[in-house]
Amino acid sequence: MRHKGRKTRCIGTFLTLLILFALFPNFLSAAEGEAIWQISLGSPIDSSPAIGPTGNIFVGCLDNKLYAISPSGSLVWSFATQGEIHSSPAVGSDGTIYVGSNDGNLYAINTDGTQKWVFSTPSGFVSSSPAISSGGVIYVGSEDARLYAVNSDGSSASGNWPFIADSSITSSPAVAADGTIYIGTTGGILYAITSTGTLSWEFSDSGSIGGIYSSPAIDGDGTVYFGSYNSTNSNVYAVKSDGTLKWSHPIGTSTFSSPVIRSDGSVLIGAGNGILYALSQTDGSEVWTYNRDDKEITSSALVSSDGIIYYGSSDEKVLALDSSGTLKWELMVTGPVSTSVAMGFGGNIYVGTESGYLYAIKTASSRLATGLWPSFHHDARHTGRNNSNTGPTANAGSDQTAKSENTVTLNGSGSSDPDYGIPLFSWTQTEGDTVSLSDATSATPSFTAPAVDDDTKKTLTFQLKVTDDGALTSTDTVQVTVEKNDENSGCFIRTLQN
Repeated sequence: MRHKGRKTRCIGTFLTLLILFALFPNFLSAAEGEAIWQISLGSPIDSSPAIGPTGNIFVGCLDNKLYAISPSGSLVWSFATQGEIHSSPAVGSDGTIYVGSNDGNLYAINTDGTQKWVFSTPSGFVSSSPAISSGGVIYVGSEDARLYAVNSDGSSASGNWPFIADSSITSSPAVAADGTIYIGTTGGILYAITSTGTLSWEFSDSGSIGGIYSSPAIDGDGTVYFGSYNSTNSNVYAVKSDGTLKWSHPIGTSTFSSPVIRSDGSVLIGAGNGILYALSQTDGSEVWTYNRDDKEITSSALVSSDGIIYYGSSDEKVLALDSSGTLKWELMVTGPVSTSVAMGFGGNIYVGTESGYLYAIKTASSRLATGLWPSFHHDARHTGRNNSNTGPTANAGSDQTAKSENTVTLNGSGSSDPDYGIPLFSWTQTEGDTVSLSDATSATPSFTAPAVDDDTKKTLTFQLKVTDDGALTSTDTVQVTVEKNDENSGCFIRTLQN
């Protein structure tokens, strides 16, 4: 009887692994470039995923819902709106999720999936993705040709808001370190708007830009990069912070992809001709190109800390290139990929398809690249701003007492970051009998407490290291005291001796 509880737990563990393997065949064996899991949301995904503080993935669908998916691929909750969601969500420093809907509303959603507030626009779809200033103001465009500024409590920000543009806004705003908001319109104008809602300047390239559906990216010196759509004269533009042209590079085809900026001094952007361009930040010349033979690229690239580039394509593939533009691997998925990839805890990337599947894909990377503008809307939370980074604060949770051979869960979800979020958790055991963590890159890994056969207690110490999207780190430790489990002490019968 002494080992009955242990045997039951072993059987339970085996069944759990069997179920996981059946539901997610690659859960235990996914290699670089393979799917860890995939989940069908039942409706096309035209929204790029954002990552929350505990690693949950938030993504919108054309079935009018925003979904929260756990890092293991299970549904946490869904939130229903009254219109299709083309907007990509943004996550605030407190975990609030902001997303627009084609019902004309901007929604603020609590971490448990309940509505915090709703901000209604008078008319027009809200397909633009929100940006969040360092002060917590949310900026979002609407197809009613207005840019709105909303406080974190759902009230309209003070100043000359909303800003009225020349035409519809489907591009997502970007916020510079000095608070200037940049937004493009379908009429081909890039606006620079102050934090009070007044026009600073506008750039139109003599009216030859065409529509701007691409969301701007902002360099460290304030230069703004964006793509344009013109059936005969599409370009990628670099515009200085004073509104003058730095350079333009002819593409000759539609450019819906949003640019990203690498630390090596190049700008990456995909085009309708199937080419991913790496352009010099200095003069716009081509550093290299990768050609997908007319397979349209609307997905924005993502650059990891080890320089690998990830993006999706209309030919139903997710690709990884090295820093020189050479293909590392490609993964066939179900449905064209028109949205951008996101990178979460431990370097996994997440991407949705037009067939309604959300994928988690294993990579050899650990987190986003440092600084500049390495992904769609800048970072894992899609804040859309490039202000100076403030470091995170690690919180490994309270010390615990556990029973021998029971499951113990560490809890680093109390860790916080005031701006870009924490994409990388790393747990290390520093003292005590060695145990095996379920996932050392999870905010809440678990392990089986070691055996204790007498009244002697064992102390295990774990260190949590968190890294934010600007590569700043913080550490904290937690102790787990393990004591004898009386339930496993067994039942013994003493026989009489002759």
